[in-house]
Amino acid sequence: MNSSDAKNAQAGRTAVTVLNVNDDPATLYLLSLTLKQGGYQVLEATGGREALRLAQGRPDLVLLDVHMPDIDGYEVCRRLRADEATHDLLIAHLSSVSVKREDRVRGLAQGADAYWTRPLEEDELHANIEALLRLQTRARDAVRARDRFLSIAAHELKTPLTVLRLNLERAVEMVVNDADAGGAMGKRLTPAVRHLTRLQNLVDNLLDVSRLSTQGMALQVDTVDFSQLVREQVERFQAPARSANVALTAELPDAPVLLFGDPRMLEQAVGHLLSNAVKYGEDRPAKAHLSTNEGHAVLAVEDQGVGIAPEDQARIFRRFERVPAPGRFEGLGLGLYLAQEIAAAHDGTLSVKSAPGQGACFELRLPLHRTQRY
Repeated sequence: MNSSDAKNAQAGRTAVTVLNVNDDPATLYLLSLTLKQGGYQVLEATGGREALRLAQGRPDLVLLDVHMPDIDGYEVCRRLRADEATHDLLIAHLSSVSVKREDRVRGLAQGADAYWTRPLEEDELHANIEALLRLQTRARDAVRARDRFLSIAAHELKTPLTVLRLNLERAVEMVVNDADAGGAMGKRLTPAVRHLTRLQNLVDNLLDVSRLSTQGMALQVDTVDFSQLVREQVERFQAPARSANVALTAELPDAPVLLFGDPRMLEQAVGHLLSNAVKYGEDRPAKAHLSTNEGHAVLAVEDQGVGIAPEDQARIFRRFERVPAPGRFEGLGLGLYLAQEIAAAHDGTLSVKSAPGQGACFELRLPLHRTQRY
């Protein structure tokens, strides 16, 4: 593949940005020239710290030298993989010094997607880059296909589940009102309604995730009394909290806490945080505390349960991720992901402070005033 072939391979797609990291000025210049001739946009860094900073802009590929004076390429790669903002970047090592088998094994073990050694002809470099980009495109296509399937499946399941739930709830009411048949039949129907409600919530979460992946998050903004919203959600979760033997309480301001947001989405975010506290509360009290601070509404949801290890505190906000913990905790690992996305859509943040065995405190911060459009 020559430069013309590389440019043809990029036809029909947005320009590919490569972050070229090398501390040798001559090598940096020649590699950047080669990349530009291949049709790529190029960013340059001459050290590890500069590379970490520029990588926050999410280039399509990081072309990373191994030996650098401040932070070596192996450590840069490890840090990029550990950072939630850059963990999924394409990273390729390119070295003319560390060319042994042990060097390649170390680089790939630290998280690099490829390890190339120089000398490397121009067409071979372009071909290798295009191969990596093709693999990334296939992976993204597979994710999009999965999301489309989840969207269709969740949508098709939602209507019959709703009808079934309404009929079961009606049947429970009829049985309860029938003094002769209420006992045994009621005991059978009530758990069925509870499990059906849980199944419906799982389907709703899948539908929300698939919509978020394909359409983004469209907010229906209105004035919200966030204090009243939290109060209602805490009341709603009293029954599941009692079932889990968790005493769920709330500390709320006396005055309304008004902000602009999507009421349904905010209810969902708060509900996910309360559900998480109840699920992992380990028979100990959990508390929701709402306050205002520096122009933000700050909701802290705290439990005294299993806690979260530091290395897990970033990934629990990803899709389909759950905290490893003793016992069996049901769910798809979508609640915290959705809560964080809802917070971000409102220009807010969601963070966690925790340690194993010491519970967890999730803090949702939402601006009380916004000047930009949702």
